[in-house]
Amino acid sequence: MDDPGAGGADGPDELETAPGPLRAGDVIAYAAETSHPYAGGWKRVITSPGATFVRVHFKDFALAKGDVVTVSSPDGTQSFRYEDRGPNGDGDVWAFAIDGEAAIVELHSSTGGGHGFSIADIGHGTIALAPGPVSSGEATPRSAPLARRPSGGTPDIVCASEGREDIACHSELDLQQRPVARLSFVKGTGVYLCTGWLIATGDLERTTLITNNHCLSTQDETNTLEARFGYQHTDCPGATMGAYERVMGGSLLKTNSRTRARSRGGLDYTLIRLPGNPQATWGVLTPTTRAPSAGDDIYFIQHPGGRPKQVGYWKDAAHTLPCEIDAIDQTYSGTVARSQIGYSCDSEGGSSGSPIIDAESDEVVGLHHLANVGWFTCRNGGTEMSAICADAGTLLNCRAPATE
Repeated sequence: MDDPGAGGADGPDELETAPGPLRAGDVIAYAAETSHPYAGGWKRVITSPGATFVRVHFKDFALAKGDVVTVSSPDGTQSFRYEDRGPNGDGDVWAFAIDGEAAIVELHSSTGGGHGFSIADIGHGTIALAPGPVSSGEATPRSAPLARRPSGGTPDIVCASEGREDIACHSELDLQQRPVARLSFVKGTGVYLCTGWLIATGDLERTTLITNNHCLSTQDETNTLEARFGYQHTDCPGATMGAYERVMGGSLLKTNSRTRARSRGGLDYTLIRLPGNPQATWGVLTPTTRAPSAGDDIYFIQHPGGRPKQVGYWKDAAHTLPCEIDAIDQTYSGTVARSQIGYSCDSEGGSSGSPIIDAESDEVVGLHHLANVGWFTCRNGGTEMSAICADAGTLLNCRAPATE
């Protein structure tokens, strides 16, 4: 079904807005280093006044065997270890975020002899990567609304009728929500947030994550990735945070740009091979090559504004009308022809890269990436998984529709 309001490159949808990545902080210069080689231990307290989090960026990181660097919070509740040449093996390390305005960097060495490291810069947070106390009925903070369109429309994609809930309010979706992660990464001078999820590949020993190309598109960006699995409340409404796992870095497998330029791109996805095997713990979601239909009920698992995991399940404030697909086979500005679906389910900056899941089969039918794709409709847009499956080929294990 074609949407009569949809347009091509010269049509009314040329002002579509991507809801992310959401900028969560800034990269600022910081100069400190060990001696080279170092003779023993070394310690530095890095304070960035007013920061909601601090990410330390090491350069030329090389330690002697048995030595370790820890990056910790002042109270010791957060602490992470780094050895040898760092997790990526190249001496370039973006450490996991420490919540708050201070991080303690300490080199633990009894004899010295390694090269050491320098601290080139830090990520200074402006949006909290960990939630503060949330009480029942307390308003949830949101990212700033997007600018209004000059024509009078608005790309605000949290509609007046908020239809999202904490994921803990839907225990029936436990298996489906587990593979979804909150992503933090560095692009240029900023620290950004998106959503990603573990996708079925048929390989039980290696884990693949999918998100948008407009979130992560290069190996350098991927090296800075911090993925948090299980970053969510354990109760409904959300007040108590559960334990979560952080995964760093990964290998870029394939990417396809958001817009179609010189007959390339337009699907806006990136596949990343994560270190270790997180899917053994968190499971995977299965994409389908089945064509979705207008009117199909869907749900939309996401980390809006970088907050703990939520699900877009309803499209009305009374929570009586389930989210559904409003349009299929669309050509939103810059995308591959007839590759897009539209849906009236709330999203926000930071939701980019989320799975759009068919409520009947629990298969993924779309990858969220656009906002306000229809004038005055509060409609979001995603790339149909059938198009991504065709482009990715054997990198994915996509389920074909059942035959009659």
